[in-house]
Amino acid sequence: MFQEERLSKIEEMVKQKNFCSISELCTIFKISRATARRDLKILEGRNLLSLTHGGAKAFAGGTTQEPPYLVKKNINHEEKIRIAQMACSLIKTGETIIIDSGTTAFEMANIIQTMKNNITIATNDIQVACRLANTQSVDLTVLGGSIRKNYYSTHGFLAQFALEHIYADKAFIGVDAVELKKGFMVTNMEEIIIKKLIMKASKEKIVVCDHSKFESVAFVHLCSINEVNMIITGKELDKEIYSHFIDAGINIVLV
Repeated sequence: MFQEERLSKIEEMVKQKNFCSISELCTIFKISRATARRDLKILEGRNLLSLTHGGAKAFAGGTTQEPPYLVKKNINHEEKIRIAQMACSLIKTGETIIIDSGTTAFEMANIIQTMKNNITIATNDIQVACRLANTQSVDLTVLGGSIRKNYYSTHGFLAQFALEHIYADKAFIGVDAVELKKGFMVTNMEEIIIKKLIMKASKEKIVVCDHSKFESVAFVHLCSINEVNMIITGKELDKEIYSHFIDAGINIVLV
């Protein structure tokens, strides 16, 4: 049985029973405890279940949820730091960049603080803006608008207006789901307009997301896989999934 088929069956089991233990998964799927834990960790990263002592439980109502920012911040944190380091290494002195909202974006801001490149940054992420507000090498623009509560991002007419009147060398974009045929997806309707405008305003489009976002589906379609220039994700990505993207000619970088 392929990993994705097993993950789908585990997800369905947890939804139906509200809880599954690691021991139960080992017996049913004839896998080791380490593999069972790894599978549950992947499903947790996709926001499909919640890990508990000895197993996993379904979210309330058994539906997929987007966790609040402060919860997302701690999911695959070390991987997000590596992704951010790779993304920041692509930024050249004198460039104008757009940093989309998200927890990987925040890790990028932490690194940019220490860089000496003189750059211009536009962002719709309040946390990113606060982190970079006093960075001397950064000419910072905050995309105004309404605040999405619990996620620290801006959206609405003012943010849209600003994006329609700027142009950037590079954009670093976060997504909630990636699937080779379906493309990139996000969970929130308010964010999709902003992300599409960020892409339109940028010469080079770079998606930054951790490995748990792959082979999952979210509510709103953003764009197809070949509409971006690069995907940066963690080396934890399943090798079979990585091979499918490489075979399709996608520029995907593992860190």
